[in-house]
Amino acid sequence: MGEAARRLVPPFTGRPFLGWVGPLLLALFGGLLRFVRLGDPKAVVFDETYYAKDAYSLLTHGVERSMLGDAKNPVADHRIMAGNLDIFRQCPEPSECASFVAHPPLGKWMIAVGEWLFGMNPFGWRFVAVLVGTLSILILARVARRMTRSTLLGCFAGLLLALDGL
Repeated sequence: MGEAARRLVPPFTGRPFLGWVGPLLLALFGGLLRFVRLGDPKAVVFDETYYAKDAYSLLTHGVERSMLGDAKNPVADHRIMAGNLDIFRQCPEPSECASFVAHPPLGKWMIAVGEWLFGMNPFGWRFVAVLVGTLSILILARVARRMTRSTLLGCFAGLLLALDGL
């Protein structure tokens, strides 16, 4: 490395071991906060009424399909919570069953993976989002450490995200 590069990119101080241990411990801490009681409440909450059902539709049919009921009468939500997965509208023509797609598919496919692994239940449709959120703590702590050249500041950024609660 040349002289200019050494001045522009000073070496890390401290032990590299702590550069991994701190962020990993913070990710574990954040994961515990997120995974404990993940299946509670045992209900369809807020936007889960759209994302979880669309993800299940992608998983079973490959496309988003119309569900039974509507916002005022969420028949599909009640059926899901009762363990009945017969939630799709029956249509004479497949094109009539198409659902209005307002959300990008990546998040719904991630939710579908959780539903495939754990079933169509609150734990299943929340699992992958929580897993990715936990991994983001590790990523943020490591990136902030690189940007600031400080393990302490990197871990502080990871701690803020671990305590975010969203």
